[in-house]
Amino acid sequence: MIKLIKYNLCILIVMLFLISLTGCKSASKQVTNVSAKKITMGQWKKDIDYLGENLPKDHTNIYHSITKENFDKEILDLKNDAPKLKDYQIKCRLAEIVASVGDAHTNLLLDSDETSTYPIEVQWFNKDLRVVGIDKVHKDILGKKLISINGISIDKVMEKMEPLISHENSQWLKAFDAQYVMMPDILKFLGVTSKDKVEFSFEDDNSKINKIELYPGKVTQANMVRVVDEMPIIPLNLQYNINDQKGNLYWDKYIPKDKILYFQYNQCVYSDFEKCSQYILNVIADKKIDKFIIDLRNNGGGDSGVITPLVSSLADIDKLKGKIYVIIGKNTFSSGVLAAVDFMNYTGAKFYGEPTGGNVNGYGDVKYLVLPSSKLKISYSTKEFDICDKFKENFIPDVTINESFKDYKKGIDDVYEAIKK
Repeated sequence: MIKLIKYNLCILIVMLFLISLTGCKSASKQVTNVSAKKITMGQWKKDIDYLGENLPKDHTNIYHSITKENFDKEILDLKNDAPKLKDYQIKCRLAEIVASVGDAHTNLLLDSDETSTYPIEVQWFNKDLRVVGIDKVHKDILGKKLISINGISIDKVMEKMEPLISHENSQWLKAFDAQYVMMPDILKFLGVTSKDKVEFSFEDDNSKINKIELYPGKVTQANMVRVVDEMPIIPLNLQYNINDQKGNLYWDKYIPKDKILYFQYNQCVYSDFEKCSQYILNVIADKKIDKFIIDLRNNGGGDSGVITPLVSSLADIDKLKGKIYVIIGKNTFSSGVLAAVDFMNYTGAKFYGEPTGGNVNGYGDVKYLVLPSSKLKISYSTKEFDICDKFKENFIPDVTINESFKDYKKGIDDVYEAIKK
């Protein structure tokens, strides 16, 4: 996975493989498929056979979206094509087969590292893919829209990329494709380029076009410049210590002048959560609270039972009636979505932001399949969940707000400000 620190995301998914906890499992960066050691064609064929034999057997209902005939054909076609393919092409084809299952928890994560990615960091703002980080040599490109790669429109590139990404809705696609689009091997696999050097085209707000040619290389914090570095103020959702991984799981802040308690819940894990919950309840008891805001935008999941006791306690506090607001977005997935459902069921909270990347109902409770030679890890679902009748797919907020880049670069969190007002 591209190892750029996303300042607008505490823990992604994103972003973005599945961790082994009880409940509905999450997408996380803790398990990755780093390029495997060189293996022979015979070993690749054994891996392909292993996937074809075991994924249907282990998945709880693999043929809910794809037929057995089509799945078997994909496996056979890849096995026949493999001698003509490079390792990265085989890996991408395997990812397509896994994604064809149509279950976002059943996934082969494609990743890269800081030595083999293009030095650009992009983020979706509604329909625009904006540059939020770039090598300092090209600082003038910061903030512009990425419109094409090697003359192919960005919409067409993303359309080509869709079969590689395990997803159940368009929001989860956006959680991944902004990262995948900077990986050279993926662009080669998609036919966007045949070599490492790539031409990126950008457009500013005055419709002026800039083109630059880039090679993949080593990306470090030292050689990158980001929009967040130039913000006049840092919004609450970005006010965390990027070097404190444990502290970033969840944290809170009380704003006295607005009488707002803000709680960012980034991952559903038990690490000191009971202590965190008690602290929040103490703040609520001691302070004047006009609004309690729970931010789930970064929450890729974990154990769905972690937050339920806290939500149940909040439901019994009279001073919070009508004052609970929950923020959701495209990176809200798995147990992060179930946390939103808990708040809906227990507290009658109002929801702001974007539709979630994860569906409310579907497949989960993840286990792993490890291909014997390449050691590639494939997550797969072992249970089907029917949680809520209100939503057919993803969780839709009461008030939909698409963050604008104009406000983002000023350090304004549009969703938080809408709740505040």
